[in-house]
Amino acid sequence: MTDDTSQTMNRRTALKTTLGATTLAVAGCLSSASDDAEVRIGGPWKANRDPLDGGSQLRRLGITEALVSVDYDANPAPGLAADWERLDEQQWRFELRDDVTFHDGEQFNAAAAVDSLQRTVSSAAFADVPIDTVEATDELTIDVETGQPFSPLPAHLSRNEAVILSPAAVDDDDAVTEPISTGPFVFDTYQAGSELRAVRNDDYYGQTPEIESVRYEIVDDDQTRRMKLENGELEMARILPLEMVDDLESTAGIDTYTPEIPRIRFLTFDTQSEPFDDDRVRRAVNHAIDRDAIVDSVLAGVDEPAVGPFSPDISDWANPDLEGYDHDLEDARSLLDAAGWTVGDDNVRMRDGEELTVEFLTFDARSLPLIAEVIQDQLADIRIDVDVTTMEYSSMVDRVGQDSFDGYLTSWGTLWYPDPDRLSDMFHSTGAALHHGYENDRVDTLLEEARELDDRAERMERYHEVQSLVLEDAPVAFLTTYTNVVATAAELSGYEPHPTESRYGLESIDLDAE
Repeated sequence: MTDDTSQTMNRRTALKTTLGATTLAVAGCLSSASDDAEVRIGGPWKANRDPLDGGSQLRRLGITEALVSVDYDANPAPGLAADWERLDEQQWRFELRDDVTFHDGEQFNAAAAVDSLQRTVSSAAFADVPIDTVEATDELTIDVETGQPFSPLPAHLSRNEAVILSPAAVDDDDAVTEPISTGPFVFDTYQAGSELRAVRNDDYYGQTPEIESVRYEIVDDDQTRRMKLENGELEMARILPLEMVDDLESTAGIDTYTPEIPRIRFLTFDTQSEPFDDDRVRRAVNHAIDRDAIVDSVLAGVDEPAVGPFSPDISDWANPDLEGYDHDLEDARSLLDAAGWTVGDDNVRMRDGEELTVEFLTFDARSLPLIAEVIQDQLADIRIDVDVTTMEYSSMVDRVGQDSFDGYLTSWGTLWYPDPDRLSDMFHSTGAALHHGYENDRVDTLLEEARELDDRAERMERYHEVQSLVLEDAPVAFLTTYTNVVATAAELSGYEPHPTESRYGLESIDLDAE
């Protein structure tokens, strides 16, 4: 994720230079927020103005919207497109809403949506989405043609990168000067690395927000987010660690939300370099990890050990027959011995004169450093020496994407867009965003076939087999399910956690008068 250079972008200034005085007058009406009606949200994630460059917070705050939304059952739902249909294997038609205007006052229509989508389709984020053409067939109709049958297209068009921007939002150099979209909140000011503020859109076509403005503050430290909430400096603190739940629930004036969401924590191996190029070593690590102990010692007994990428409590895309790896140190030691990593008289595990020492990378969020330390202790029981390095998330991604590594701990939303095609992002040999280097021709074939099929049962059969194969090959070690912890001031009402974290639902919340 890339930050812009430090600056403050004021919405009214930007509109004056890009859209003219008439639009500025409209913006002035939208920006009449009062401090009493502002909701302040603290979270660890950086914000940006461009949906293609770390702009997910724009979607969460209700500034940007896509053709396809995601409902509270984590299914594709109408958004800016009121409906869609698959005309044939490679042709889709999206019928747009007719009552929408952009934040700059311009009419939302098919031509504007196509301009925005073409930018998305040509981006690196959509490199593996086989869209060939996007065209407006009339004022409110868009036809999309894919290069091959592609059943998860609506789910991909719900992604944060696929939000629709006004033509005025992008300059001649393809840079987003201001995220002008259609949501219930309007971009106001932005300070890179610090905060983003938005104001109510009084002309929103849907539910008009009760609150007048929202301010998202980047607060990296978990304890600081909690203290700012308790001190009245925030109305919402997000992504808090599970060990805080008991204290938060007993704190007067604080409401605590702990929904399980389709997200997992996992350890990714570099399958292209020693020692984890050997699946026996990867499976040994899986057997040596005591997931129950991680849940009890780090996660307050709230989460569950993960067996695969999907929790069966959340999604029927989960393979119900997966049994996972039991905690078995003898099996772990036998696998390492078979791989040539043996323990000598000095009680050190070695092969060809080289000690079995590895480095696991992670970043400081979602309790990952604490989990890494527990795994470090657990692998010592089978004489694997683990160094743990905690770094910035973006630095970790850069590191594992450019150089060989041993392993890294991370956390992913497995239904980040509402379709199990997300498994392609995880495990396809050429399409995966994970940097494991894993290759399995059967997995590739199953993922490619499932993308083409309409029939849910046939797709499910293939995705279930993928989960079985991946569990056996172990390019990753699935660790735990994920419970989101969000705490709010008690006077904030109407908040409902969204299962995919794609939006905060701020249009539905209110601040009760004291």
